[in-house]
Amino acid sequence: MVTKELLIHKDAWRDENIYNEIYEYSKEHPFEYWAAQIDRLSWFRRPEFAYKNGVWFEDGKINACYNCVDRHATKNPDKTAVIWQSEDLNVHQKISYAELKKEVCKFANVLNGCGLTRKDYVTIYMPMIPEGIYACLACARLGIPYTVVFAGFSPNAVALRMNDCHSSFIISCDANRRGGKLIHLKDNIDAARKMCDRNIKALIVKRQGVDISWNDELDLDYLALSKKVSEDCEIEDTNSNDDLFILYTSGSVGKPKGILHGTGGFLLFSMLTFSYFFDINDESVFWCSGDIGWMGGHAYSLYFPLCRGITTLIYEGIPTYPKPSVFPEIIDKFKITAFNTAPTALRAMMQNSEATLEGTSRESLKVLGVFGEVLNKDAWLWYFHKFGNGKCPIVNMWGQTELGGVPTSPLCNMQDMQTYGHIGRPFFGCNFVLKEKDGTDITVPEDTGALYIKDSMPGMLKGIYGDPEGFQKTYYSQHTGLYCTGDEAYYDHEGYIWITGRIDDVLNVSGHRVSPIEIEEIIAEEDIVHEVSVVGYPHPIKGEGIYAFVVLKKDVFSEQKSKAGKIISDRVKMMISPITKPDIITFVDDLPKTRSGKIMRRILRKIAARDTDDFEDITTIQNPECIEAIIRAGNQNFRK
Repeated sequence: MVTKELLIHKDAWRDENIYNEIYEYSKEHPFEYWAAQIDRLSWFRRPEFAYKNGVWFEDGKINACYNCVDRHATKNPDKTAVIWQSEDLNVHQKISYAELKKEVCKFANVLNGCGLTRKDYVTIYMPMIPEGIYACLACARLGIPYTVVFAGFSPNAVALRMNDCHSSFIISCDANRRGGKLIHLKDNIDAARKMCDRNIKALIVKRQGVDISWNDELDLDYLALSKKVSEDCEIEDTNSNDDLFILYTSGSVGKPKGILHGTGGFLLFSMLTFSYFFDINDESVFWCSGDIGWMGGHAYSLYFPLCRGITTLIYEGIPTYPKPSVFPEIIDKFKITAFNTAPTALRAMMQNSEATLEGTSRESLKVLGVFGEVLNKDAWLWYFHKFGNGKCPIVNMWGQTELGGVPTSPLCNMQDMQTYGHIGRPFFGCNFVLKEKDGTDITVPEDTGALYIKDSMPGMLKGIYGDPEGFQKTYYSQHTGLYCTGDEAYYDHEGYIWITGRIDDVLNVSGHRVSPIEIEEIIAEEDIVHEVSVVGYPHPIKGEGIYAFVVLKKDVFSEQKSKAGKIISDRVKMMISPITKPDIITFVDDLPKTRSGKIMRRILRKIAARDTDDFEDITTIQNPECIEAIIRAGNQNFRK
């Protein structure tokens, strides 16, 4: 019999027999499983039900800041909560839980003094500095919902998000250094405000000492105001389902969607999955290299580790500056035990492997993680054998901004961690189904279908801000009661999930269903290839043709480059089928990606279809300059 004590035992999942017992129980009784986990959080009013009326922990009262700060400041006041590492590697700061509470309270009191209420939406446009963490937690403390905008975004992107959620207050700083460059955030704010049809106040942290424009009626000096407020601030007992934050995501559509998350369900789901996937204990020192402007960084730098009461590191720089070995050096310096990064950062380090690892040991590492996409073979092997010294399991997570956490990943030290490509089994209490296009359930291993989530999960989005119809249409219109992930996948005979691509990425070539990811894997295994993306395009004979955008490795000889098209085409023909040979191969220097490392295939599909008049929203792309270069390269295609 599965008891509550067994369901919450911190090490029960390490025993395979007990794990299987809990796993099967949680699949049949997901709401009972999550009800057993309620006391992992601190509630002002404990909920009686896990899930009722379509809402998680509906009758509970809770505060995110209390769970991430106050309860740990009381129990372990001197424990380091946050390590901040400057881009100047000689400068860092360690912030205890007691100090974190003091700074968050001061920030909250400043916000109170600005007249903000729980009816307002605050925009946070901050780099990876301690004040960015303080700002988020201060809003949570007061029950003020907020949206975080990546500090690398343009004024247009900032204005678009502020207008969408009707925000009239923004928190930022004068400027920030990133990759050795000075980014004038205050100038961006001023430009963004001109695109809005209302007065927007700005709370500015002056940290670089640069000259900035100033409007006494709209601009507020945080450092000056923080010296005048108390270091204590009462905490709001918010409802469990109250809005906590919005994060905007483009996904496969043009206009960014405001993904709205609540409080109780998000905290419980995220903290528990994080603890299991990364084998977290009280002594863990965790570093997620993602930015707080994206779900990966927002969740894994801020909420997950602080809710668990461990030490989290934030770094304001990039993985290759001021030197290639900066990430490994930080790992050694602070004895990081679990490291989580994006594929983009990983590939940047791989490009100069020897210089990246030079002079470092990384011996403190116990677990490696990667988010954003499934690693290909070369990246997985380098990460495991080189970066992790062949001893650290890799947590290859699958998740979405909409899900608030990671519902499936290899369980650290439990499931098969030595096979690249799969994303593990669903977490306890998370149920997935695969369906054919006609709605038929797929139960046979290795049969591919559309991936859906049933029964809901505590961390899932509440909705799309201001668009309830779009919320239903985007996620629930295909099958009643099932959340559409938009991904295609299959189960293997061990029950592990393998993502094969987006549903709208699957190609129909001469009547055959072809997975672009399968072709990408084959091409990527070629020694001369660094990166590849495959999309479909209109073909007069086949209906849909195969278009490959390929980035070659930097050390490829000119003779190899001249034959690269034939080499790639012949390999695909040999490894898969003649019908899967790319019809067009374009060699490029870079591919358009989001900040979390996902390749923007909708952009590449437009280029492949010669539909380049309007790419719609490209604010989430980290390297928009590559688009024009790809278009130009398309005029020199290799054609079969």
